[in-house]
Amino acid sequence: MNDHDAASLSSSASTPAPRSRRRLALLVGSALAAAVLVAALAGRHAVLAPAPARDVPHLDGKSIRFSRAFAQRAGIELAAASTASLAPSVSVTGTVTFDPDRVAAIGARIDGRVRRIRKFPGDPVAAGDVLAEIESAALGTAQTGVLSARAHFEAARANELRETQLAEAKVSSQREAEVARATALVARAELHAAEQKVRALGGDVSPDIGVLALTSPIAGKVVESHVSRGQSVEPTQTLFRVADLARVWIELAVFEREVNHVRRGDEVEIIPQSNTSVVLTGKVAHVGDIIALETRSADVRVVVDNADGTLRPGQSVLAKIRTATTHGDAVVLPRDAVTSIDGRPTVFVAHDDTSVEPRVVVTGASDGTHIEIASGVAAGERVVVRGVFALKSEIFR
Repeated sequence: MNDHDAASLSSSASTPAPRSRRRLALLVGSALAAAVLVAALAGRHAVLAPAPARDVPHLDGKSIRFSRAFAQRAGIELAAASTASLAPSVSVTGTVTFDPDRVAAIGARIDGRVRRIRKFPGDPVAAGDVLAEIESAALGTAQTGVLSARAHFEAARANELRETQLAEAKVSSQREAEVARATALVARAELHAAEQKVRALGGDVSPDIGVLALTSPIAGKVVESHVSRGQSVEPTQTLFRVADLARVWIELAVFEREVNHVRRGDEVEIIPQSNTSVVLTGKVAHVGDIIALETRSADVRVVVDNADGTLRPGQSVLAKIRTATTHGDAVVLPRDAVTSIDGRPTVFVAHDDTSVEPRVVVTGASDGTHIEIASGVAAGERVVVRGVFALKSEIFR
């Protein structure tokens, strides 16, 4: 063997044949594919593994069953229905209005033109204070008539006195004295009529002929003004509104199922919706005798002292009437024990500590904390009084 053959043999021994290389690549690829398949199967197995069951209530026939752990998490508490005397309370929204005895709408009663404005909204006024001055030709004519009638009366009165003295002195006849007396009586009647006409127009006899001083008939505050200087006014217009807001009314609309509990003199808590931290007190002054067909409610009026001006007419308030009517020996439950399912009042009556039954009940009066159960639950039966929402939300979605 020569040197060239030896080198060729050595090179063939150190380099694998092409078939061997292909076999090696196939073995490596198969191993990698097997590894990927195993990993994929392992991941799929992990995804498909069942999740642990949720600890939630479930229906068992007509009953709802739950675990003690769920009851502890949801804060479920049971208590027995009891009998007690219940003084119903009525909660309703209302509106603040003026006390009619303490508000005045003021107009001119005659045609005229505003000459001067003395008071503006927010200004305090006393009874008799001038709010505005109005020039009126009709008032001027009436005032002039008073002056003329007064002059006629004074002349007729003087003539009466003179004729009476002459008749007593036998200088003139008695008839002339009687005629003078009758003339004086007519002049007095004419003067009275002229003065009454001026008063009917809202004026009086003053140095400013034809000027009406528009005055406030009550003490209070100007709450509305609808005049401007130079404005023409008519008798039908309301130019000012003056009110004493130290006392106001609250107008309520109470449903017919509750109005029978309300009596005159019942105490009422008033909370302005704009500031629920404020609580005022008042009393029922009137309970309406008519049920409105559209709303099935009756008007209830509450009188409230408002010396500090907390309430404003037109304001919305929450009213809670604490009625004096009591329901003796009524079956009562905490108000939170009753929920609504399919539009019907329902409670959860307990069979044991981990099993309850939803039961439809008929409710009655409520004092805001407790509610009367007219039928559906007997005294002594245990019901869920806390955690009601947790049970309802899990079963009745």
